[in-house]
Amino acid sequence: MKIYKLKVQKYKLFKYNLLKLQTYSKPPTFDTSNFLSGLLEQIEAYLKQVLKIIFEYHVSHFKILFIGFPLISKIRQVKLVHFTNHNFIPEKSWISGIFRNRFSILTYLKIIQSQNFSKNLQFLLTVKTKPHLVIIFNQKVETSTINEFYKAGIPILSFDWRSLKTFKITYRALGSYNFVDKNLKLTFFFLFYSLLKKTPLTKKKSKLNYKKTNFTHKNQQKKNRFKYLKKLGNI
Repeated sequence: MKIYKLKVQKYKLFKYNLLKLQTYSKPPTFDTSNFLSGLLEQIEAYLKQVLKIIFEYHVSHFKILFIGFPLISKIRQVKLVHFTNHNFIPEKSWISGIFRNRFSILTYLKIIQSQNFSKNLQFLLTVKTKPHLVIIFNQKVETSTINEFYKAGIPILSFDWRSLKTFKITYRALGSYNFVDKNLKLTFFFLFYSLLKKTPLTKKKSKLNYKKTNFTHKNQQKKNRFKYLKKLGNI
């Protein structure tokens, strides 16, 4: 009974935060008609679906690239980088074309970093492989960045549901998320922190007599799961 009451209290607190952060309307004013029409419930449903998709990618050992991740605590962000396989990059640090000309760009970045021109380059240098999912928090991200991920066949999750390139966005959240707002940054940082600190599914150790057919079968299962996650974008 106590557990049930605790869940109800957390759910009410979650809805209260949605109202307080004003994600239900474009202007920063309370709109009674939007609230009564059930838009808040739709935003809640979309947000839950988006968080579920991120969690599925995380526990399945798929690499996620976060661009414009809301930074509140550098210590906790370092912990996220330490116990996850994901990359967290400020939106200003991203350089277009890094996947098309990876070797030459990374070599150039290492030279610049050695000369201490920029401290933010260390985040970009952590991107050593192509991610399975890209999450964009900044609504002012350049269209060239979206086009680059789209051409590379990498699913994109965006919190800007009004984006003009909606057909290139695989997953979208409903609502107006202004991550410049301190309260919104704080809420989402700890939301993702609690979500990503969950331990991913453990990988079974390979045996010496492990057959190649079983290895191929597991690879096919992972590919099928990846295709399933991409289909979840139709929300």
